[in-house]
Amino acid sequence: MDADSNPQVYAIGVKEIWELPKGRVKPGHVFHTMGFPMDNDTYGGGWIYHMKDDLLDIGLVVGLDYKNPLLDPHAELQKFKSHPYFKSLLEGGKLISYGAKTIPEGGLFCLPKLYADGVLIVGDSAGFLNSARLKGIHLGMKSGMLAAETIFEALLEDNFSASQLSNYDRKFKNSWAYHELHQSRNFHQAFKDGNLVAMLHVGLQMALEGNYWGIFDRASNEAGHTHMQKLYNFQKREPEKHNFDGKVTFDKLTNVYYSSTKHDEDQPCHLKILEPNICIDRCVKEYGNPCQYFCPAKVYEMVEEGDKKKLHINFANCVHCKTCDIMDPYQIIDWVTPEGGGGPSYTIM
Repeated sequence: MDADSNPQVYAIGVKEIWELPKGRVKPGHVFHTMGFPMDNDTYGGGWIYHMKDDLLDIGLVVGLDYKNPLLDPHAELQKFKSHPYFKSLLEGGKLISYGAKTIPEGGLFCLPKLYADGVLIVGDSAGFLNSARLKGIHLGMKSGMLAAETIFEALLEDNFSASQLSNYDRKFKNSWAYHELHQSRNFHQAFKDGNLVAMLHVGLQMALEGNYWGIFDRASNEAGHTHMQKLYNFQKREPEKHNFDGKVTFDKLTNVYYSSTKHDEDQPCHLKILEPNICIDRCVKEYGNPCQYFCPAKVYEMVEEGDKKKLHINFANCVHCKTCDIMDPYQIIDWVTPEGGGGPSYTIM
């Protein structure tokens, strides 16, 4: 299905909902940022959405094609909130919800073939997201509407072959959804040389119908995990120490509590490590076990066992973001659907 597509590139969004003192929230106010607190080589940015009922939505997106194996997206969100402006906005407020989710950032050329015999792919599963606007709900809805039209026609014909269902692809390419994704088709690829260069790059794209460097229609990209570099490439080999105040900034386990995540403790672990020896014999030396950093829910822990470390999986903490399945440098973590319908409860996220 993806033989003619670029590898999909993802980002993780880490998000909190706050209840603030009356009068501080201005419903409808939108605030977007870029860069801070990440370095120039790390794609990402933050947002603040002022909602009704004194609620504030604050979060950070980090591209899952970063280089530093010790980067911790959850900790980056906490640093983001420590900025004087954001901290003053949140002080006196109350955290009421937390969550995290990966999103497909690759753009139009990362979409797979959208149809096969008896199959249509819609929404995030296909990659319907405009990374330039960080918006995808409208595109997911449109893809569902086009799929519904296609299925209705297939029902009338009693024909669910790939030939019949190819009408879905035709409808998409004739819709505003295709035009929108085409305009931003090379947006994420513009950032592979750093955020500063990307500013010029993106400006050219906006002026020249989305062309890469104003010349090429289609830019190539690699799967995000291939960008992670070995630990020896970083002078700072020790993970960053964080002091969370419990008022504006929080540790991972506190945040997991606010995600209302629930799993039956005696159910089978839904996080499969295909080659566990790699974690102990290779990853600890080559990458410093990045799973314990990129996971926003403290699912993965390296614990002492004699003269070696052992990987312990706290699967009950999992907020179903699927970062581990995407960003593991060895691609040996397999996220499967857990039993019993457990997971986070995102009622207002």
